Order: sequence, then C-alpha cells, then structure tokens
Amino acid sequence: MSDSESNPTVEPARSAEGAAKTHKERHAKPPVRYSKSKRQFQCCIAREYYSEYSNMVDTLHITPRMMVHKKCFRVNSTYGLTLNIKNTGLFPRLINVTTDSPEDTSVSIPELDLHRYLDTDESLEVKIWIRATSKRDINRRRHILIECYHPNIIFQVPIIVLDKLENPSISDTITFPSCVPGNKTHYEMIIYNPTKDSVRVRYRNTNRGLQISNNNKDILPPKDYARFLLVIQPKKLNVYRGFFNIKFGVLPPKPVMFFFTPKSMGVHLSIGSVLFAMTKFSREDVRTVTVCNESTHEIFVAGKFHTEPPVVSDSLDKEDTLSNKLIDDAVSMHSVLLFDFEENTSVQNVQIDAEAAKHFDYDAPARIGAGFSADIRLIFRPNYNPENPFSDDVEPPYFQRSRVTFCFSDAQDCIESHHVILSGSIAGIELEFHPKIIDFRKIYLGEEHCSQIKVLNVEDVPAKVVYTDCSDPEVSGIRITPAEGFFLDPCTRGIFNVSYYTLLPSRFTNTLRFKVQNGAHYKILLKGTGQPVQLRTFPQLVEFGSIPIAVPQKRYMLLMNPLAVPITLQVKTTEDGEETPLVLNIRSATELLPITVRDPIRHLQRVHEDLQSQQPEEQGDFRFTSTEAEMLSMNSVMSSNSIYSSEFEEEVMEPIPQMAAHLLTSLKKQKIFEKSETDRRVIQEALVGLLNSKYFSVFTKHNNYIFMDWNAVPSDPREVYCDNEIIYLRPNTGRSITILLVPNKVGYFHRSLSVRICPVVANPAVDSSEDHPIMKTMIKSEFLCSKLWFEYNCVVPDIVWSNMVDLSSRTIYAGEDYDFEMTFANKSIIGAFLHFDVVPNDMTFRDGTWKFFIDGGSEVTARCAVTFRSLGNTRLSGMVNIVGASRPYAFHLFANVLPTEIRITPTYVHQRLQVYERSVVHFYIDNYTPTLTKLSMRLRDIEFQYLTSRGGALAATGQSMYTTLVSVFTDPDLYQNILYIDLQFDHVMMLPITFLVEGVPLYFEPDIRKGFDAGLLYTDTKEQFQESLYQHRFPVRVINKGHRAYRVLIIRLNSHGPGANVTSGCATNALTSRFDMEPKNIYLSPSCEKRLDILASSYVEGHATGDFLLQVIDQKYPQRKHIIRIRTCAEFVDCQLHWTPKQLNFNYKRCEPLKERSYVETPTLVNSCSVPLYEVTLQVTGPFRIKEFYEDNYEKEIQIGMNGLERKEIFVILNRGGLKNQYCRQIEGRIAVFALGKQQKSLPIRLAVMVPDVVILQPDLVLFDRGQAYDSVINLVNQGCMPAEFKWKRLETTEVYIGDEDDPDGIAGEILSEILRMLEYDFSCEDQPNMTKRYQECRCQFRRFEEEGDFIMELLDEVVHDMDLRHKPLLFPPKDPPVDHDDRDQSSATVVRETISDILNRLHIDSSDQWSEASSEYCFSSRFIYFYEKRGIVTDVDLECKLHLPHIRRNHEMRAVFELVLLGGRTQRFTVTLVNLPQKIKFHKDSVYMGIKPWYESFDTTLRVTNLSTYPLQLVVVEVKAPGKEQSQEKRLVDGYCKLVTSDIVQLEPLGADQIRVRGILGFSESFYHSFGAMINNSDSSYFYLRGQGVMPMLEMASPLPSTPLDPLEVEEEYRMLQKIYHYEIFRSITEVDEEPKRAEGEEECQVEEKPSISEDFSLLSLSESEMSSERKEQHDLQLFRMVHTYVMVNNNQELPHATVLRQLILAERYLKRLRSNQELYELHQQVYRSYHKMHTSPGLKQAAMVKHFTVQPIPCEQHGYVLDLGSLARNTVRRFELKLHFFGPGKLIAAARTAVRIPGLYVDFNVTDPKHSDKKFSFWAEKCTALEYFKDKYRNMMERLMDAEQDPKVKHAHSFDLDRMVQHQRDLAPRDRRLMEEYYNSLNRSVYPDHKHHFTLAKIFSGCLSNYSGVDVTIVGLFKPESRFYKKDQHVEDYIFIDLHMGPTLPILLKAVLVS
Repeated sequence: MSDSESNPTVEPARSAEGAAKTHKERHAKPPVRYSKSKRQFQCCIAREYYSEYSNMVDTLHITPRMMVHKKCFRVNSTYGLTLNIKNTGLFPRLINVTTDSPEDTSVSIPELDLHRYLDTDESLEVKIWIRATSKRDINRRRHILIECYHPNIIFQVPIIVLDKLENPSISDTITFPSCVPGNKTHYEMIIYNPTKDSVRVRYRNTNRGLQISNNNKDILPPKDYARFLLVIQPKKLNVYRGFFNIKFGVLPPKPVMFFFTPKSMGVHLSIGSVLFAMTKFSREDVRTVTVCNESTHEIFVAGKFHTEPPVVSDSLDKEDTLSNKLIDDAVSMHSVLLFDFEENTSVQNVQIDAEAAKHFDYDAPARIGAGFSADIRLIFRPNYNPENPFSDDVEPPYFQRSRVTFCFSDAQDCIESHHVILSGSIAGIELEFHPKIIDFRKIYLGEEHCSQIKVLNVEDVPAKVVYTDCSDPEVSGIRITPAEGFFLDPCTRGIFNVSYYTLLPSRFTNTLRFKVQNGAHYKILLKGTGQPVQLRTFPQLVEFGSIPIAVPQKRYMLLMNPLAVPITLQVKTTEDGEETPLVLNIRSATELLPITVRDPIRHLQRVHEDLQSQQPEEQGDFRFTSTEAEMLSMNSVMSSNSIYSSEFEEEVMEPIPQMAAHLLTSLKKQKIFEKSETDRRVIQEALVGLLNSKYFSVFTKHNNYIFMDWNAVPSDPREVYCDNEIIYLRPNTGRSITILLVPNKVGYFHRSLSVRICPVVANPAVDSSEDHPIMKTMIKSEFLCSKLWFEYNCVVPDIVWSNMVDLSSRTIYAGEDYDFEMTFANKSIIGAFLHFDVVPNDMTFRDGTWKFFIDGGSEVTARCAVTFRSLGNTRLSGMVNIVGASRPYAFHLFANVLPTEIRITPTYVHQRLQVYERSVVHFYIDNYTPTLTKLSMRLRDIEFQYLTSRGGALAATGQSMYTTLVSVFTDPDLYQNILYIDLQFDHVMMLPITFLVEGVPLYFEPDIRKGFDAGLLYTDTKEQFQESLYQHRFPVRVINKGHRAYRVLIIRLNSHGPGANVTSGCATNALTSRFDMEPKNIYLSPSCEKRLDILASSYVEGHATGDFLLQVIDQKYPQRKHIIRIRTCAEFVDCQLHWTPKQLNFNYKRCEPLKERSYVETPTLVNSCSVPLYEVTLQVTGPFRIKEFYEDNYEKEIQIGMNGLERKEIFVILNRGGLKNQYCRQIEGRIAVFALGKQQKSLPIRLAVMVPDVVILQPDLVLFDRGQAYDSVINLVNQGCMPAEFKWKRLETTEVYIGDEDDPDGIAGEILSEILRMLEYDFSCEDQPNMTKRYQECRCQFRRFEEEGDFIMELLDEVVHDMDLRHKPLLFPPKDPPVDHDDRDQSSATVVRETISDILNRLHIDSSDQWSEASSEYCFSSRFIYFYEKRGIVTDVDLECKLHLPHIRRNHEMRAVFELVLLGGRTQRFTVTLVNLPQKIKFHKDSVYMGIKPWYESFDTTLRVTNLSTYPLQLVVVEVKAPGKEQSQEKRLVDGYCKLVTSDIVQLEPLGADQIRVRGILGFSESFYHSFGAMINNSDSSYFYLRGQGVMPMLEMASPLPSTPLDPLEVEEEYRMLQKIYHYEIFRSITEVDEEPKRAEGEEECQVEEKPSISEDFSLLSLSESEMSSERKEQHDLQLFRMVHTYVMVNNNQELPHATVLRQLILAERYLKRLRSNQELYELHQQVYRSYHKMHTSPGLKQAAMVKHFTVQPIPCEQHGYVLDLGSLARNTVRRFELKLHFFGPGKLIAAARTAVRIPGLYVDFNVTDPKHSDKKFSFWAEKCTALEYFKDKYRNMMERLMDAEQDPKVKHAHSFDLDRMVQHQRDLAPRDRRLMEEYYNSLNRSVYPDHKHHFTLAKIFSGCLSNYSGVDVTIVGLFKPESRFYKKDQHVEDYIFIDLHMGPTLPILLKAVLVS
C-alpha cells in the first residue's frame, strides 16, 4: 500500500538495547547487490508466476464475484453484505479493498492491518455497507475494487440494481493501478447481462499500449457476467488516457474511458504481518521480509516504529456515523450466490500498544539497487525494564504488537511507505521456590512458628518477587519478611522468613501467594494441626476475705507449666469493677489530695503484718519488651487530667535533667554506640537510672505493689492490679504473681484474671532484644487465654463522731474566721475512708485535708474553720460521707454573730460646676470595730457620676480607706444624688449629693471659642473679591454633646483688612478683606452635629481679622441665653511656585536609531507655602513634552494639583523628531506655570544637541619593525560634546619591497626564513590522537604542498648552493640522527637537505589534501596589522587603541588602511605604515666628551641628527636613567646633571636634519656619564651619550710649611677615601704609571724590606679589609703608598696636558661624603651655587672693574690647614712673610684672604709673577697699609675671644675692633677720615655664611679670563706690624688667615707669633 503522506525520516529513540540503535548505525550497511540468479529468485517472482491468464485471475477467489439487488434502494436504509476473498496462490498477496462510491458505500475489514496480505489458502471476509442519504443516482452501478499486489491488478466487483435495468451493464471509466515503467498493470472488468437472452460481445481497441483479453468468450449468457482482462505495459513516465468501445449485439457501442499514471518508484514487500514465537527476556527471535525494488534507480530505506495511538481511519469515521439501530435494521442483499448477513461487525484496525515498540527492532539496508531485492531482518527482543513492568493483573505470556513503517525514497524525493505488523508473546520470568509445601505438624493455638522459603532466579534478567496474600487470613496469623520482597539478580537467591500461628484447634491448610514482577503467581501450601495449651495454678481460687473499701490488698498466686515445652505467659486484668474509687478519683486540679503519699502505706503495713517483714526486691536487670498497654475496663470512668503530687515532681521530674547527663556519661564510658544492640542498651540504662532515683528506690510498679503512688491512681482508676510482665516458664516449673486489689464497692465479688499463653521454641537469653530471632517469634495474641479466679468481701465499718458544733459561747463578728475541730473514731478492725461531702460555703479546712483514712481501732481529727455572714443566732449545716456507706451524714454549727461599724467624712456634698467640667470628691472611711470590716458603695443615680472604689476590706487594727466621686454633667441644671454604703449583713449608710451645673454643651471642631486662625491663605484676585466670590471655606463641626436641643444665632460684627487701624474707632479703612459665616441660624438637636462654614477672602497680602457674635438659646428653657464671641483671622499671601533646579539642561546624544531611548528629565516644582493648590496649569514650549505621572501621556499642557510644601516631579521628555539636522547647538524652551489665575515663575530649558567628533592624533602613522611582533597605541581624542562609540574596519593591507640591492647571503637567509615560515608547523599536535582535535590545533599550519612542494625543493637547492651553513646550527634537528659512517657526506648541502626532508616528513603532506584550507585572517592574524579591540567608546579623556604590529622582512614596507566608523559622527581613515629598515636616523656624534670642567660651570652642547629614511619621523628625546637610581632633585648639584634645552619632541622631514641642545653641570663626578634615548615614531629607538669629568678646583700650599696635626679619625677617613678611589673603574681607565716612581722623603729609612712581586693593578685590593690577612694588609698599605705617588690624571681633550695631585680627589670625595650625610651643609652648598648662578646670569655684569667689591664665595669645605709661625716679634716692628700657593684647576683663580677679626697691623696682598699668565687678566685688591686705624680695645687672640664669649655672649663679635667711640661720634670728621671709615666697612665680607659677614677681608685676586685654566703659581705677601697701643706685652698672636677660593674650598693658615718688648 502506498502512502505518500508518511515520511518517517527520523528514527525514534527506544529503551531496548536493540531499539537503541541510532539511525546512522542502522543505515550504515552498504547497498545490497545480488547476482542475476539470486535476483530472479528473490525479486518479483510473480512476473513468471502470473505469465498465464488463468494463474493470474483464478488464484484469487472472490465470492460473490458480483452483487445484484432486485429492488430499488431506499433512502436512509442500510444494506449489508459479506465479500469473501481467498488466495490459492503460492505466495502471499497484498490486498486493498476500496469503493468508487465512498459517499454512501463503506468497506469494513476486521483487523485490517493483519489481513492486508493473504497467505496461501487464507480467506478474508469483507463487510460492505450501503446507506444512501439522497435519491439522486441511488440505483447507479457501484463497484468494490479489490486491488492486488503483486502483480498490479484490480478486480472489479460490481453492485447492480436490477430495477429498470434493460441493457448490459458496464463501467464507464476505469483506472489502472500504478506501476513503474517496464512492468505491467492489469484490470479485470465485469460485464453483466440482465436480460433473458444471450448477447454477443465485441470490443474495439485502437490504443497500442492497451491489451484486452476476454478468454475467447464472445457470447454473454443471460443473467450472467463475463470478465475482461485489460493490460498496459508503460515504457515512459507519461500519463496514459484513452478509451475503447464495447458493442453488445446490435446495440450501439459503449465507450469505456481508461486512465493510467505510472510512477517512478515501485517497492514491494513480501509480507505484511509477522508473528514471532514466544520469547523470553534477553533473548531474541528473527524473521525476514523481502523488499523488491522495481524502480529503475536506487532507493533509500528508512524505518520508524509506531509510538502514538493509531489514527482512526475514514472507514471507521463513516462507521461511527451509523447508529447501532440502523445497523441492526440492515437488510441482507441478494446476489447471484446468496450469503447470510453477519450482524456482528469487527473492529477495522488492530490495537497497537505504543509501549510495545521497545521490544522490537529491525535491521534494514541503507540502499537497494535498481531491480534488486533485499532482506529486512525483523527482530523480537523482549526488553526488561524494572521501572515499567507489566501489570500484576495480567498473567504471562504477555502479548505485544507493534507496527514498523518503512519509508522508501529516491534522489528525486519520491516517497513510498509500507508498514509491517509485528506480534509476539513474552514469556514471563520464572523463579524456583523451595519448598512447595510447609508442614508445621502439631502446633499450639497462638504459637508462632517460623520457616523459610528460598527463591532462586534462574533467568538471565533481574527479577522482583513480593508476597501478596494468603487463602485464609481470618483463622491464622501470617507475617512474611521482608515485606518489600527481593530484587534478585540472575543466578541469585532470596529467603523469605515466614512467621505463622493458627487460631483453630483442628487441622488447617493455607496457601501463600507470591507475585513475580513480569512473571506469574506462585503458591506455597502451609498445613498442620492446632491444639490448645493447659496451665495449672496454686491456689486455684484466691480468697481475700473481708477487706475494707479502697484499701489495697495483695495476694500471691503460683503459676505452673505442666507441659513438656517452655511457654511464656502474661496475666492481664479483665474485670475491673463498675465504679471508680471515690476517694482516689480527683476530678479537679484545685482539689487537695486525700492523704499524703506515705500515709496509706504505713497504715497498710500496720493492718497486714505479713507486709512488714518483706523488703523491697531489687530487680537486678531490666528487659524492655514491646507489650501492649494495659486495657482499662469498659465500665471504668477514664479521667483525662493526670494529677501528680508535689513529691513526685520534686523527686522524679526535677532530677531528670541531671540524670540525663549522668546517663549520657555512662553510655559514653560503655562505648555502646559502637555496638549493634544500641537501642536496647540505651533503654536499659535509662530504666536503671530512673529506678535508682530517690522516688523509685522504694517503689516499683512490678515489685508486688508494696509501695504505690496513690496520686497516679486517679489517672488510671482500676480496681484490680496484677503483674503483667511476660513470664517465661520451663517445663514443670512455676512462678508466683502478685494480685493487688483496690475495692471500690461494698459486697461479695467473684472475679477472674485473663492469662495469655504462648509456647516458645527455646529459652531466650537474658540480654535478648526485639532483634533476636527467637524474640521475633513472639506475637501479641488475644486468643490463647485462660482464667484465674479470686473472690473478696468488701465491708464498711461503723464510725463514731459528733455532728453538733456549738460556738455560741464565743464573741463572733460577722465575716471573721473562727477555728474548730471534729473527731472521728473507728471501733472496728477494718479501716475505712471518709470525706466531707457537703461543706458550708464559709467553712474551710486549715490543713487542707478533707479526706481521711481511719484504721481499725484508731481515730482522726479534722481541723476546720468557719466564717458567719448573717447577724444574730446562726446555724450552718454540712454532710460527711463514709466511703462505701449507703448515705452521707449531716453535721451542724451554731453561733451568735455581731455586726461591724465605720466612720465617714464628709457626710454630704454641694458644688457648682460648668458643663462637662470634671468634679472629684474624696470620702474617707475609718474602721471602728476590731474586725475585718468589708464594705461596698453605690450611687442612686450613676448617669453622670461614678465611684473609683466600690468597696474594700478594713483590718481589725483600725485601718482607713477612701473613695473618690467623679462627676461630669452634659447639660446645665441642678443635679441631686445619694451615696449608699453597704457594710454587709443588712447595715447600709446614706450621704446626700447636690451639683449646680452652668454653661452650654456646644463644642466646635476646630475649637473657635478662643478664636479661629485660618492660617496661611492665598490671596484672591480683586475681581473675585469685589464679586464676593469666596475661594476659602473652612468647615467647622458644631457638636451638641448635651441631651437637650439648642439654637445658635450668628451675628457678624466687623472685618479689618491688612494695614487697617483697629485701635481707633474713627479711622476709615479700605475694605481689602472680608470674613463671613454660613448659615446664620443653626438648630442642634440632642447629640447631633451640624456644619458651620467660615468664609475668608482678600486681595491684599497681610493679616486680616473679623469678629462674630454667637447667641445660644436652650430650647428647654428659652429664656436662658448664652453669648459666645469669636474672632477670626488669617494671613494672606500670594501664591509662590518655583522650580528645582532653576534651569533644566538636556544633553542629547546621537546614537543608533534602534538603540535610542527616551530622554526624560524630572525637575521638581516646589510649593513654598503650606497651603495646597488644587489646579496648576503647566505649558511647555520648545521640542519638549511633559506629564505628571509615569502612566500618563506626554502633552504640551497639563493640569496638576499640589499639596502644601509639596515637591512634585514633572516628567519632561525630549521630542527627537525635530533634532535630526541639529549639531552641537543650544536650543531653549520653557515651562510656564499658571496658578490661581496668576502666572508663576517659569522653568527655562536648555537643550544641548551633542554629537561625537573623534580626531585621530596621528592619522598617518609610520612605525618601524622591532624584529618581532609588538603592540602600539593609537590615541583618539574626542573633540565633540559626547562620548563617541566607534568601530575599526580594515580596508586594505599591502606589503612592498623598498630597499636597495642586498647582499646574496641576506637574500638567501630571507628566502630560507620565508620557506620555513611557509612550512611552520608545531610538532606538538602530532601527539593528539583525535584527528578532529588535531585538525583544530594544526589547521592553520598546513598548506597544499602538492603545488608548492617541488618549487620549494628547487628553491632549497639554490639556497643551499649559495650558503655556507657548515658552522651554523640547524633549526630542525632530525628525530633519529643517522649513524655516522666514514663515507657519509658532511657537506652543508647534505645536512640542510636532511633537515628539510625531516621537516617535510613530519608534515605529512600526503594527508593535507583531505583538510580544508584555513582562513588566513583567522589563522595567520599574527602576520597582519589589526586592532585588538574593534569597538570602543571615547569619553572625555583620550582613548588608547591597542594595535598589533607583526614582524616583517627587512627592507619591506607593510601599509594598512583602516576606517574609523563613528556612531553619529563622520567616518575617518587611518593609515599605518610598518617599515623594516636597518637604519632610520644618524647622530653626528654618538658620544660627546665635554672634557674636564669645574663642578659649578655649566656646559652647553649641540648634537645634529639626520633622517636617513623617506618617511616623516617624530623623535621623543628623553634621558635614560638606570631603574631604581633616579637622581633626587636636591643632589643634582653634587653628582651633576644635564637637561634638554630644545624641545623633547623633534620633527624630522624625510631626509631632513635638526639639532638637539643639552645643558648642565658636571658636579663632583669624576666619571660623568649620561645617556639620552630618541624614540622614533614610538616604535624604534636610538641613543647618544655625554661623558666628562667634574672636579673641584683648589689652592695647594707650595711653601714648606708644617701642616696642622691630623686627628686619628681624620687619618683613617683619608685612608678609606683612598681605598674607595681605587675601586673606581673610571679612575683605573684614566691613569698612567710613571716610569720612575718618585719616592717620598724618608721612605728608604722607614722601609726595612721591600716585599717582592707586588702587582701594580687593582687585583690585590679587591678584598675588603676584614677579609685580608696581616701580610696582605701590609702589602695593601705599601701598594697604597706607591699609588699615591705614582698615578697622575691625564686630560686628553686639552692641547697642553697638566698634572693634578691625588689630593684633589681625596678632598672632593671627603666633601661629597659630608654633603650626603649633612642636609644643612648641602643647603649651604646650594646657596653658594645660587649666588654664583645669580651673579653670572645678571645682565651687564663687569667682573674686572668690580674686584674691590666682588664677594668671593667659597664652598663650605676646608682643606687641611698649615701653620705659619713667625716666632717672637718685638712690638712696633715690621715682619714680612711670603706664602707660595699653586692653583689646581680647571677653573678660574678668584680668591680672597680674610681673618675672623681685623688684626691691627696685618696686611696681605696677592701676586702673580709669571708673565705667561698675562692672558688670565688678573686684577688685585688689598687693604692699604697707610690707612689710619682706630680701635677701642687691645687685641685678643681667638682662644681669648672664645673665653670672652662664654662669659658674655654679647661680645661674640665685639672683637671686630670698631673705631674708637671718640672718633666715631665726632661731628666734624675730615673727608679723609670719613672715606677711611667707609672703606673699612665696605671691606667686610658679604658672604652667604652668617658668621663670615663679620670677618675682615685683607686682599682679593680676580681673573677676567672667560676660559678655564690650571697650574697657576700665586704668591701671598704679608706685612705684620704690631703696635704697642694695640698689643700688650707678651701677647700671643694666634689667628687663622683663610684663603677662600671662589666656588672652591678654603685653605686655613694658622698665624702664630709672640710679642715681646
């Protein structure tokens, strides 16, 4: 059957193993190809079989062949018939029955899906239903078409109505079944002759493709039919249409139209349904179905199982429309052969279970060739799923049916589907049970027996088995464990434990049923015989005798086991009496207990002597067993409230927490949590701890009831108690039990106890628990019971007591308590209980005991108290009840009762009040009797008054009390009342009360009696005021709180507006405000409320007032009038609305239209006044819209309301419609506000249309290659007015060669690098076994080497011949180096070829053609220029875009063009050029040596730089400093510094040049070395260096003067300086060794032995002093001594070399050390340099002409001093001395000589005699020796001055020897003297040092030369003439002459002399 709508292309997932095959796995088989012989056998054998007509037609028997109905069809009548089809052929045939009249004819086939194929000798019954709903063509010829495959043939079964049929009947149109070209299609047509005559039949066929055969039957018999066979064999896929004529006798021919449509694909299945044999789980059964491909091309096969419920077919739909009644009324049709009509219709389709598909599978080929056949294997494999088993109600085998649909398709998307019905039965899981029969033999009734049932799983799948039920559960007890059953794996077993007891004393049988999941029920038979058990007791009857009621009685009974087997028994109380013990049953929790806990026990011991000698038995161990709670008697009354004694709570309940702690400690010590019997041990330990407590130490419930908690008896009101623990008895052994009786009814009783007997198998261990197997055999049974009889006689004794209590002899007041006692005596030997049954209300018991037990022969006393409530002679009565007596007994109390008395103040009340005024009156009461006086008080009328205290109790000691009368009246009137005081016992006092009440009970809300302030109000317009339109109304509630009616009349007096004169009555004021009240007349009924409106209006700001008069009239008394005067006022203000903020700013930013959002701002409109505004109008202008609430719509104008002081947010939205063409401009708008008819402040709005504008700082960027890939930064600057969102887009990338011709080696190296780059391959991906992952890892490393392989090898050959690689390392060494042979070629060509061959072998070029070419953009991105972040946002700050720059080849240029797409802005282009050049720029000098300069002199050098490329370059010149050695700002003068004078950014045009200028000082750096780097286009760099030496110029003493002695620390410091200098590498590089070292004086004398082999280099001095040995130290000292005298410095940059002693280095190093350690010293050094810098930078300075006034500024550094000792000098004589000095430079010789004070008679001058120094331009100045000297004191040397300064600090500088006071203060000084004074003061040193300003300058030398020099000899000539007027005799002259070198150190010379006569 063909079904074009079905296309099962997707294979459904199934849980079965076979069904879990994927679609790919099923169709992975290759197409089926068969040999020719096999093809003919398997594919379409019907072609040969149906070669003859008889075989093709006659093998399918259709009965009846046609159907004839004699009468006409009736409308809405149903006609039915049965069609029988039988196949006698040799193979199954596919049958399809249809009709050409589906509108009124239906076909019903039972189980259609199963009978599509008819096997050999198989029949099919088809029901035909005809039901016409219209008369139109109701009797037409109908056809049942039986289409049969294979071959393709249609059998026509006509349905003919004979009514009015006169001519032979034939079809008008026929349609052939479809087939593929090359096959034949057949059609059997029926012709019927309804006439009574034979008719000749002839046909005429003009169609070549149509063949007609009538089996040589030309004569059609009467009322008979004939068969015509029509055949078409198509050749092409063309539609066949035509007709042929059939002629009956002499009748005109009838045309018959035929149609045939071939199909391109034809598939035939050999079978339609498959029935599998019964199969077990995990096994399978296979059937085969043959598929024949009749097509001329290959087809594809796909299958799908049915998973959804079947769709109801059309025939079912039509059948459902036929009611059952119509089908029952169907008329059987008559045909040529009559067949009976069968009314029982079958179901059309087969029910298919969607779950059954998991048990089936198929195995089909993926493709079938043209004209070939193939087998499809159908597999039945039952799938076991424990989560989805078969229903337990269904017994195996389980029938399963499913449908598999095969879809056949071809390349032209033609689809044809066939389905096969699969059926099979699943055998259930079988288990083995052992035993089958369990025989218990003889067992006792209720005795529980155990057995085991073993279950073995013999199947191959897991099985679950559970117990279900038994056959007779009523007469037996069965327990099967485990209740959940077993889940058995294959070849495993489970054991069911069976526990059974019987309840019948006879033979029994019972059947157990077990259910196996997915299997059958199994039965086990139980049988045996039940017999009862006997028990003996001693005594057989327990007699208690006569016993008292409610007194416990105990008896013992011995229980014997007469059996030969052990038994367990339990005694239980069955008869519990009819009543509850009255004494012990406490129903109220507030009632007291009858007796204490111990009292009944003591009495019980005295009565029963046998109990006194017994001691409480301490039970050694406790066993916890699960027992049922003791059942109470049905007749007993159960109490729900349990009452426990206080002793029980104190002794049992309170210690439980502490006991729990001890319990936990004990359990931890035993480590019971590690054991299996944890529960039993925990419970046992808890019971032991509880029974060891104080309360239970003398009482246990099961210890023969010696001690009982009587307080617990009421909660468990039982009469009989016995031991109810389980007793274990061995054979012929016994045990006694205790029977305790608490009788509660008088009389003789004969009762019994119930005993349950359970035989056991063995004796359980002492520590057995519920988990023990034997204990599991114990069951709780109520059926095996026996009776234990006992009898007793309950007797009530006679009690003697007095029922009359006379208290008349006492003085008794009413309400007082009085004590008395009542005695009860028992004269009999039997005890009894009694209690007070009826007690008078005022009678109590002092000790709380009203229930008593009286033992035989004893008595008790009841301690009572009574209170009398009536006066005079009084009697009280009650009743006493003896428990068990038939009636209670009465008792009486007699007494004479006196009343109580009090005194009260005041005795009356009279007051005057206002309405609703609260009045408080206190009454004080005193007790006048010695009694507890109780009283109560009340008022006669409580309508408007009440008392705070209505009673009290006064003590007998004269206690007092008070009460308060509170009064509040609602209406004015005169009120009278009476206070009654009741003293109890018919004694009452009365007090009169009177109140006069005034006023009216009218209240106003708000209260306007004291005036009404309307508060802050808005002013009205003047028009509204003049028209008397009030905008302000204030409702006032007028409330009448009284109980009478009132009328209020309102009179307006006046109104005063703002600024009115209210003090003068004659003033005339303008009417600017108005107040009024409405209504003017108000009637107020009682307790009613009316409204009064106060109106206010004003059009002027300010305060306004108004006066009103309210007249209140009482309607009950109209003559009474009450006047209320009211003043109203208000403060009128104008409306004030303002905005926050004052101005609203919108910043509109352009963005993508799809990303734009609404731009909303929320300004706040503020109401400054506290008065609300109910209507405010807002109007907006400009491109804006506004709204009040979020859910509103935006409008140009809105109406809002505002509360007082409210801040309301207004939503303002920007209308972007009109902003499309606006760019960065301001648009203004405003929101106008109108309130109360006036315009308020508006809100200006400014809109800033913000558009981004990004500028690329370097749109054309040129960068240089660094030898490897690196990143650069592109700066974007946003010049717009908003953040810019951008995107980079690369347009193009080009790479060109820009270099000149290169050397061959370089070209060959690049070619080899490029080849290796083309072959770049990471060999690590070879380790990846997964080829997919290996491809993903290495996809970018492969190329198609088929095209390039030979070319590469040719290039390699040429490269190898041109290069010599014998001494160069190989890039890729081979994996396995070849074995070295002597004849192996070791040339470079061979080695390189082996290397490249190894590379190519690793690449697996032969497999690279199977992998696709990767994208170069994705794979080789590192070879291109690209941005890391393609998108971004430029905010207000600059944005740096990271650009990747690859490494390119030398002399190549890579240019990339990018497009910067700006959102909302203009698009720009950015070009980056990457160049690989060997040289970009060239410095004129890479290293500049600036020579040796003094430390302070600045240098200025210029460096020329040239651009060697054709690209514009930008150089960024910076000083390169070592990391971590940044030069501090304050140390720059010490170490020297340099800085750029020109700009640090230098722009060089292509092939252009520029200059770099650097300035600085060298400082004290002997190895000044600074480097500068030039960054070229931020991608390359080049460096140049500045070198030089900075020295300290100094003056050294050349005269042989002794030096000042050195301190040892100074000697050591100088030695360390020399040692440090030796470690300077720069010192070693600029030193030379003289050929003949000079030896110092005395060297030979001091040196005893010279150490040989002393090195002249620094190798011996490398160790530190601590690491040297003593011998090494001596060598080190000798070497140091030689170095000092041997090494000299050489300046190679000067024309004339000059020498500098090492002393200069030592002095500079020592000064540097002090500068680094002393900050103050460094600050002085800075001041010196600043003064020098200031003097030399000032314009117009003439140094040569200002030598006299030039200030020499030395640095704060002193050299080692010398001593000039002049010896003894006579006063008034002249001594001349000369000092030779040598100037060591380079620098300028500018010096001065100074002393600390002016030494009288000392003169010094400088002199340079060498004529070769004339170019130095020296000038000199000295103090003249002919000048007059004026001193006021004699000379004091420096030590004496120091001592003077210590005594008086004021004379610190007083020794400057000022001029004499007489000379200083003369008025008429001569001009010469004045000039001398000026010169003296001008000679004072103006130094940066504060102390030096007081020093005296003796002489100066100045050099006007502009260049530096060194090696100048200068002479100091001095004269010293000490005069006697300035020096005393024997004066010691001791002062320093300081020789200051400008910007150099100071040389101190100590001048010493002794002045003699």
